[in-house]
Amino acid sequence: MKTLLKHEFKIQIVTVLIFVVTFVKSFYSENGIFSQIMIVEFFVLAIVQYTLNIIKFFNDDFINDDSRKLYMFLSIFVVVGFLSWRLAFVFDWSDFENFSGMLALTWIFLTPFLIFQSLYISWSDSEKKIEKQDEISQK
Repeated sequence: MKTLLKHEFKIQIVTVLIFVVTFVKSFYSENGIFSQIMIVEFFVLAIVQYTLNIIKFFNDDFINDDSRKLYMFLSIFVVVGFLSWRLAFVFDWSDFENFSGMLALTWIFLTPFLIFQSLYISWSDSEKKIEKQDEISQK
């Protein structure tokens, strides 16, 4: 677990870069394979970032500042909304259709914000670790 948290910023950067490259490649590709790959990569990116931030949120080694609390609140909103949207299809909730358009609109705005917020939190955590190591080495 410590190894995962030690390299989590690098893991997030790699997953974001893979997603961005596939996103750009999907515009120049004539077949739809890159669009399908991009969708899969998006969910992999979301799962990686969400899981890492959940682990850090409940880990006492990381400070739960306002940035992390905001990320957790908004990401839980997106996850619960997405799961509700999927359940609406399974159980054929026709009343949910009116609400799902507004929900999808929030996903369009929140998703890039959450991706960059997660990267900012990870970068901030890594900077705090470096500062802490510098303080220890100076003593």
